[in-house]
Amino acid sequence: MSHMGSSGKVAVVAGIVAAGLLVLTGMTLAMPVFVAFAGVLALACLSALAEVLVRGRRAVLLATGAGTSLTLGCTLAFVGTWELSFDGQSSFLGTPLPTDDPDHYFIGAAASAAGTLLVLFAGAAWPAGKPLAARRRRTAAKRRPAAPRPVTKAAPARRTSGSRAPSGLPAAAKRSSSSAVTARKPAAKPGMAPRR
Repeated sequence: MSHMGSSGKVAVVAGIVAAGLLVLTGMTLAMPVFVAFAGVLALACLSALAEVLVRGRRAVLLATGAGTSLTLGCTLAFVGTWELSFDGQSSFLGTPLPTDDPDHYFIGAAASAAGTLLVLFAGAAWPAGKPLAARRRRTAAKRRPAAPRPVTKAAPARRTSGSRAPSGLPAAAKRSSSSAVTARKPAAKPGMAPRR
């Protein structure tokens, strides 16, 4: 439950309590227990719906809406056929449903309600998949602008008096080459005039 928000945790706890109250309602058939069950179930449904909305699971929302519509339709059909089967009067809708066995509509309403609640709670409690999280990381990395690379400027070559050393050599090698050129010149002997 660590991956869920506070509404998801409330939904799970309220769902467990509602299941316990449903069993207690079936055992005691007391009206206050049934009212408590209905209230806790409504709280669980609202919390699960809030968690599904926060997570943005549209498929769960569509399935929940379809299941709720089916539940309401089957419930209205059951109530209408049950009333007609006992009263024997025409329906206010004008087109009465077949009243042979209204229990089919009751079973349909109960099954669609249970399926809707199961889908809603599964959508709230199901953890997010790893591929989806990895895909979100990739898209976030693509959205970040690339860091500009630092531009390095080459240092200008120093010119030495006399001969020019190759530009690829370091400054220390250039200095040693210029001193070697001056050392090669023969020194003038004392007492002799230099040649012109």
